[in-house]
Formats: sequence, C-alpha cells, structure tokens
Amino acid sequence: MFHRISSFFYFLIKSKNEHGVHSPFVFDLITSCFYKKKITTDLHIFLNYKKDLLNDFSFLEIANLSFISSLFLSNKRKVSTFVKKLRMSNKRVRLLINTIHYLNVNSFLEIGTSIGDRTAALASTHENLKITTLEENEQISAIVSKLFKKHHLKNVQLITGNYDKTLPQVLNNNSYDFIYFKGKNINETTLKYFEFSLTYIHNDSVFMFENIHSDKASEKNWNHIKKHKKVSVTIDTFQWGFVFFRKEQEKEHFIIRI
Repeated sequence: MFHRISSFFYFLIKSKNEHGVHSPFVFDLITSCFYKKKITTDLHIFLNYKKDLLNDFSFLEIANLSFISSLFLSNKRKVSTFVKKLRMSNKRVRLLINTIHYLNVNSFLEIGTSIGDRTAALASTHENLKITTLEENEQISAIVSKLFKKHHLKNVQLITGNYDKTLPQVLNNNSYDFIYFKGKNINETTLKYFEFSLTYIHNDSVFMFENIHSDKASEKNWNHIKKHKKVSVTIDTFQWGFVFFRKEQEKEHFIIRI
C-alpha cells in the first residue's frame, strides 16, 4: 500500500496534461478521447449487468488468498462481495469506451474476463466490435456466461481454460486491434504473454495493462515493456498503461493525468 501511495505522488509530480505534449497523435488522443467528458452510447445494459452481479449472493471459491486471509477466513466469497472489489467505476468505463471508439477498434482481446463488467460495457455500446475474452476460473466463467446471454451480448466469445493454452489458440494467425492485459499486477507471466502477443500485432494495434504501479515488480516490468524495440509510444495514466507500435512515431513515453 505504501508503495502505491508513494508512486501516485511521484506520478502527480511527473504527469502532464495536453499542454505538455508535443506529439500530434498523443495530443489528439488526449484532447479528443481521454478528456472527452461524455459518451454518445447508452450504459443501461452495463449498469443492469452490474446490478445483477451485486444481487448475486451465491458463493465462489477464490484461489490465491493472502496468508492472513487464509488463516481467518474460508476461500469462499459471495459473488456480490467479490464484485464490489473488482467492478470498474462508471468514469473508467466511459474512458475505455471512448478509447475503443476513437481508435476505431474492431477486434478486441481481453486476457482475464473477471466479472465481465468491462466486457459487457464494450459489447453493448459497440455492436460492431468483435470481443474475445479469456477466463481461467470455471466458476466465474459460468456466471458471466449466463449474464452475457441474459443481456444478449452476441458479439462476445468467452473461452475458458488456462491462458497458456487458450491464448495461443485465439492468436493463431489472428491479429487484434486491441489487447487488454488484466491483473492485479504485471508479473513474469504477463511479460510472457506480452512477448508472445507481439507476433500477432499490426501497426495500429494497442496493448493496455492494468495496475502498472501496484508494486515495485510491476513498475520494473512496465519499464521493460516501454523499452522493447517494437514499442514506439507508451502512455502512463497511473491505473492503466497504453502501448502503441506505430512505426511512424518517434519512441516517446508520456505520463498523463486523466
């Protein structure tokens, strides 16, 4: 927790708004997308989806509990309780939707479905977007699969299984416009999936990573990603890290307040 707080203060000191950005591409992305306050799409399906999850009082078995939690609690959690910790704020959902629209994303790969709220938001507001989402936990997958069907999210393909197997299967000779790497941190496994996914990118592909400042290891791995020879531009918004591969862009790294 201390690391995250100190990282945030450092972020505030180093971050800029659009006035400190000289790249036309990044300047337009910030002003026309990141700082766009409204979206033209309706969020009612996303909001109803979250409501269904918050009203689900069935139990999930959660793996990888912390040591302290394992001493005093069982590994079972109510879905409604689990959701409260993982759900995305409406503000973040709007930003994600704006980004997908602005970048004209047509194919979206999500590594880690989790509770599926982000997936539902994108699928319901961008009907032409083809979404492939991967989830390892069979219980979570079963819950979100029912909700995807209930809310008629026909443009989502949910695949359940170990990422070491499912990721190569979906990437096989396919390139995605946008790949979302979910997770509470960026670890060695994330780096492995990053390296593997690089084989299947095109010039306008975008990668997005969660929790790039969650701990020292995540920041170290984020810096490794930034330095990769195929990476041209990165944008650090503290919670998310965006990676671009545009060959026409100079290699630059931006820290942007949103």
